[in-house]
Amino acid sequence: MSPSTLTRWFNTKFESTLCVISLVVMACCVFLQVILRYLFHQSAPWAEELAIYGMAFSVYFGAALAVTEKSHVRILNLVFMFPRKIAIGVIVAGDAVWCAFNIFMVFHGLEYLRILWGTHFISPALGIEQRWPQAVVPFCFALMTFRILQFYYRWWRTGVCELTCDLPEDLEAR
Repeated sequence: MSPSTLTRWFNTKFESTLCVISLVVMACCVFLQVILRYLFHQSAPWAEELAIYGMAFSVYFGAALAVTEKSHVRILNLVFMFPRKIAIGVIVAGDAVWCAFNIFMVFHGLEYLRILWGTHFISPALGIEQRWPQAVVPFCFALMTFRILQFYYRWWRTGVCELTCDLPEDLEAR
């Protein structure tokens, strides 16, 4: 795979691939648990734990995917009342606050991981160190920040402002 192909894949498919894998793992583990419990009256504790990890991974990678596809939740009713330049300014300010929160989460997530690296905290069913599944939190918040900054870099580079939402046409006239 060439570097440009890998870069294109990272920019377009990275989050969706990991999100789908996480969801498939979770769904298969839950399905296995249902079959084992109702047909064989047994359970697989490792499947429950793996399903929990799959759910957590799909939530965090799904949030990063929403940023990548510019489909994250925004409440813009008030913003639509402003002229376009002010609306863009409000959205940029909101993104700045969002990036600050993400950086806060990365910092504290790394602090938490530092604590986990100093202890021996093994998951009960799978027997893996908890620092590995917990690393998804700071990683995905950093990924969301990267995607937001990537959007603004493209805007600065090309001059085309593709807002994370479609502003109504009548804002063009204001």
